[in-house]
Amino acid sequence: MTAAVKFTRKTLPQKEGLGEKLAKKRISLGLEVKDVEKAIRIRWKYVEAIENGRYENLPPAVYVRGFVRNYAAFLKLDPEKVMKLYERERGLIENVKKAKAGAPIVRPLDSSRILITPRTLTISGVIGASLLILFYIGWQVSILTAPPKMNITSPKDNVNIASSSTAVEGNTDNGATVTINDVEVGLDQEGNFKEKISLTNGVNIIHIKAQNKLGKYTEASRTVVAQTTTEAVASATGDIELRLIIGPRSASISVEVDGKKLSEKPIVVVPGVTQIYKASSSIKITTTDGGTVQATYNGQKVGTLGKDGESVSREFVKGMKIQ
Repeated sequence: MTAAVKFTRKTLPQKEGLGEKLAKKRISLGLEVKDVEKAIRIRWKYVEAIENGRYENLPPAVYVRGFVRNYAAFLKLDPEKVMKLYERERGLIENVKKAKAGAPIVRPLDSSRILITPRTLTISGVIGASLLILFYIGWQVSILTAPPKMNITSPKDNVNIASSSTAVEGNTDNGATVTINDVEVGLDQEGNFKEKISLTNGVNIIHIKAQNKLGKYTEASRTVVAQTTTEAVASATGDIELRLIIGPRSASISVEVDGKKLSEKPIVVVPGVTQIYKASSSIKITTTDGGTVQATYNGQKVGTLGKDGESVSREFVKGMKIQ
């Protein structure tokens, strides 16, 4: 008589999934999905869908990747590790769908009704090529007529800072035009932008707009509460004192003190900010909007540096008299 074979059942430990990992971290931080929506501008129902693995309830994958990366960064998780976990889970789900769908059913051709000839092949080729051309044209038109994508990485919305300035960083489509508080800023070849913004004490509203050549645009805003004084002194000593008051519009300003630039790039200054510069021999101011920059040189009122929307470069030297 053969002895019975005994089997031992083992339960393999289940690895923590993407959704469980994100939800657990969010809960540990004491956050609700509504808090996540407000912080990173992802609708709460998409946050829930990601945490529950309901990818069929999410937008196309190209947008979901951005959602997951921003969500991971917000929770202070490693975005690269989280993205690898997302790609792995998404791939498994797609493979399961394909397996459930099964192989396509191949039906035999009715030879009595279909006759393949060189003329038939030529006509089919022409029709297929025409359809491909029409599809390509439609695809290109849809890209050109769509508003540019824009992602703001800094600053976060509704943030408090103890500084008189902050950096606005993000990216958009290459070729788009970006303005910050109606002041145009530069982009690199990959569509990234980073600009320093001078702030006034209290609540500052920063408007960012990306617009393509067809006039389609995408807008975003950030509210920054700055704890600083409204006057910023660029230099502590000198025989020349130049006071600038910005308003009623924002302006991009570049300053040279005694022949040396104070920053590599122009700074966007919001309305209400007062800047004081001191130098030994000269101060040169360059701005994109002379009509919104008022100056006072060694107590002498200069007035606005130019007309509204006028690019102006003006130098103040030691001993000059204001007419």
